[in-house]
Amino acid sequence: MVKSENKMIDAVFRFVSRLCVAFVASVLIFSQLSAAEGSPWSWGVGVVGSEDVYRDFNSRVIPVPLIIYRGDRLNLYGPYATYDVYRPGDVTASLILSPVFAGYSEGDSPVFDGMDDRGYSMAGGAGVAYRPGQWHFSVNAIHDLLGVYSGYETAARASYVIPAGSVFVEPGIGVEYQSRDYVDYYYGVTEAEARSGRPAYAPAGSTNPEISIAFFTQSLGGGTTRLQLTHTTYGKEISNSPLTDAEQSLGVNLSFGRMF
Repeated sequence: MVKSENKMIDAVFRFVSRLCVAFVASVLIFSQLSAAEGSPWSWGVGVVGSEDVYRDFNSRVIPVPLIIYRGDRLNLYGPYATYDVYRPGDVTASLILSPVFAGYSEGDSPVFDGMDDRGYSMAGGAGVAYRPGQWHFSVNAIHDLLGVYSGYETAARASYVIPAGSVFVEPGIGVEYQSRDYVDYYYGVTEAEARSGRPAYAPAGSTNPEISIAFFTQSLGGGTTRLQLTHTTYGKEISNSPLTDAEQSLGVNLSFGRMF
C-alpha cells in the first residue's frame, strides 16, 4: 500500500512539473500578444499523460491542480522558479531553480528488483529567451545542486505561434543534452546491481531531440486552455540501457487556468 501511494506521489510530482511549463508557455505568449495587464496569480487544473521508456513502467494519466505567480521579475510556476536578471528588448536572461523529478523506486517495475532507488534533486542554472514577434527561442543549462546525480542538463528550443481565429497553434522543435553523470545515475546499472538479464551498464551523455505542437486559446471559460503534444526521441545511451525498452515517448498535456 505504501509503495503504491509513493508511486502515485512520484507520478504527480513529475507530471505537475511538465504541466506547469506547458501552461506558462501560453501565459507568456498571451502576455506578449496582448497589452492588457491582469493579476499576477493564476489558478488552474490540468491532465497530463506520459509514456516512460523504463521496462514495464506503466503510462499514467493524472489530473493535477496548478498555482502560478508571475511578478515583475520573480516567477513561480508550480515547483519551478525563475528570476529575470536582464531584459533588453525581446531578450530575457533568467536564473532558474528547477526540481528534477526523474528516477524510480525499486517497486516501480520488476526490472528494478535489487537496485537502489534513484531519487529527486534540485537543479539551478540560467537561461536566455529571445521572443521576436511570434517566434520563441530559448537556451538553458541547469546543474544538480544537491549532489544526487552530480550532472547537468542543457536544452535549446524554438517555436512559432500561428494565429488561427481564436485559437493559436505553436509548432516547435528542441534538443536536450543530459550529461554522463545524469544518464549514468538514472539509466545505468552498477556492478553490484548487475543480474542475469540486467548487466552492468555505464552510459555516456545523451542527446534527445523533440518535436511538439500546442494549441491554446482564451475563448473558453474566461481563462487559458492549452493542449500540447511532445514527441521525444532518446539517444542510444538511454535506449540501449538494460532498464529501458523504448527509444521514443509521447507526452500529452491539457491545462486550463485563469487569473484571480
